[in-house]
Amino acid sequence: MLRLADLFAEESFGLELLSGGDAAGEREVRGAHAVEVEAPARWLGRDWVMLTTGVRLRGNGGAQRELVPQLEAGGASAIGFGVGLGFKRVPPALLAAARERDFPLFAVPYETPFREIIHFVDGALTSGEEQVFRRLTALQRYLVDALRTPQPEHAMVDRLARFLDAGVVLLGADGEPEIVAGRPPVDELLRAVQAEPPGLVELDVAGWHAVATPVSTRADQAPRRLVLASPRRGFVDKLAKPAAEATAPLLAAMARLSDVVRDQEQAVKSALLQEALEPDEPGDPLPVAARAAAFGLDFSSPARGVIVRAPSEVHREVVRRLEHERMPHLAHDRDGSLVVLVQAGDPELRAALSLDAPDAVVGVGREVDSMADVRHSLRDAQLAAGHGRGLTHFDDFDLGTFMVSEIPPARLVPKVEEILAALRANPPLHEALRAYFAHDLDIAATAASLHMHRNSLRYRLARAEQVLGRSLKQPATIAAVYLALVADAAAQSASGGLDGSRLPASVAAP
Repeated sequence: MLRLADLFAEESFGLELLSGGDAAGEREVRGAHAVEVEAPARWLGRDWVMLTTGVRLRGNGGAQRELVPQLEAGGASAIGFGVGLGFKRVPPALLAAARERDFPLFAVPYETPFREIIHFVDGALTSGEEQVFRRLTALQRYLVDALRTPQPEHAMVDRLARFLDAGVVLLGADGEPEIVAGRPPVDELLRAVQAEPPGLVELDVAGWHAVATPVSTRADQAPRRLVLASPRRGFVDKLAKPAAEATAPLLAAMARLSDVVRDQEQAVKSALLQEALEPDEPGDPLPVAARAAAFGLDFSSPARGVIVRAPSEVHREVVRRLEHERMPHLAHDRDGSLVVLVQAGDPELRAALSLDAPDAVVGVGREVDSMADVRHSLRDAQLAAGHGRGLTHFDDFDLGTFMVSEIPPARLVPKVEEILAALRANPPLHEALRAYFAHDLDIAATAASLHMHRNSLRYRLARAEQVLGRSLKQPATIAAVYLALVADAAAQSASGGLDGSRLPASVAAP
């Protein structure tokens, strides 16, 4: 045990005890630290010595008087005040407060650097634990070297387990295991850790001795937990605790760095997709394609456009799934819709887009094998999303929707207007005709949906025939009106959508 008396006995320091009396020398010293900021007790452990030159105390008698009570409340051992720099001598208000509370205060001459005192204290304390600290230093180097691996978090957990010959579990913010190394009793450890408050804790679980520490990443997110466990007796008492405390900040830093890198990457992908949809020079997609290939989207296998209309948390879930399944993609949030270009097999993509969100609307476009055709696939996706229910895939289009998707809007609009313009001038007839086709030409179902008598519906349909100038019993008329209604719905979807979302004009009219 190191005491203040041992520090004062080092004659080369020239320390002068100014308060605390004879009992000051018996105070234990567990560390020393130079602190020049407010609330210094938070930076010190119990029985630590605070070293200061009084930078923040100059001209502030209140701060001088408050320093001693703050440190005493925090369990500090003493104050070492450096004289000859900011102050020629220890400030009277500080000295008076120390003497009033019998709190040890000593002067440090200008010739004695704080680092020498800190080194002396550290050396005295660590001499008995030299082997442990050498191993801890080696562990830190070993763990930091994991940053050079493709999956640094996994490598770090594996290395920690090998180094300690122990089981290691990294629990996610949701309490589920993210990474497991070795063969610890994961389920039992998980239950035991969840029952403990955040912080460094020791556990005995199923014959295993364990230590758990939080891995904090973001203030708005529950911390992850790092758990080290071994059936060996004495495992926790030796290297486990410092190893856990040394590893947790590295894992937290990697997570924060990963978040920053992921956010930056998503921003670049979003900008890249926008550029692909609205190029400055149409017909020259090669530079965009080359940059997309850097994210793995190289069209070595077909890609598809996807539109997702759902709350923002569902958008994030879709992107998370694509990342988890390692599907190359570009994603862009625009006016309430998530626009995605993703390169993946059809079964895998359908699985990733099967969302547990009743109000989510997902449209998937055709397969394309070049950046020049991306707009066509995204227009398909917009048409599919216009159906307004669950997941609609281009391959599931009926013939009418397929035909509409293949004909450029500029060529289709005149024909649609020729059929529907007169009906739009009479909204009740337009509504009745749309409902009639939506219910497969079933009078009873259509009348029920419009809350009207069947004869009233028949009258409106007869009036619609007069306006159209053709009979709704003729197959050609049925086909023409159906295609016109599908094209009209597609145009509405592309320009406004279910939730007011709007794709770039280059997608709406490729």
